[in-house]
Amino acid sequence: MTAQQPPRLVVVGGPNGAGKTTLACAYADAHGLRYLGADDIAAQLSPQDPAAARVAAARGFSRALRQAVAAGESLVVESTLSGGSLGAHLAAARQAGYALTLVMVYLDSVELCLRRVAQRVAAGGHDVPEADVRRRYGRSLQQFLARYRLLADDWLVVFNGEAGYVTVAEGSGGQMASVLDEARWAQLIEQSVAGVAPDTEEKHD
Repeated sequence: MTAQQPPRLVVVGGPNGAGKTTLACAYADAHGLRYLGADDIAAQLSPQDPAAARVAAARGFSRALRQAVAAGESLVVESTLSGGSLGAHLAAARQAGYALTLVMVYLDSVELCLRRVAQRVAAGGHDVPEADVRRRYGRSLQQFLARYRLLADDWLVVFNGEAGYVTVAEGSGGQMASVLDEARWAQLIEQSVAGVAPDTEEKHD
């Protein structure tokens, strides 16, 4: 008999404007998994002004993720990783026997994130206030390095530059499997320290 595969939770994380949604949706489509993201929920709740539904969308995201894990459903979720609330969900998924994969998508500066967000808005996509983009940028990188990758069975760091998505490093939990781009990896670590405001904490991811 073939052993039953555990349910899978794939988390695509990173700063605003880094290209998380594109990658997450492509992966979900390719593997026949449900995609779950707070921005998508906000757009459904308030199509004309998704930002107005941000808090309700965050709650809806948490509720939907809890229900999916309780049901043993495999899915792909998106998060900036800038806060701590997702950690409880990942811990619950691990306890429920999930295989956890974390893909960290990043850009090499907050200014580029802001330009990407502006391009998205010009194309009809959702906006993110500049202050939020700046506040979350370093926290996203720092939280990935210090907290979230430790919860994952396997993880990837992906740089989304002009050449598209390029894998920088990969590992499992706190263990590094390989660094494919030493310069980009060092840059991520540097940006994670430089971009964090010590007195800020995101309530919602």
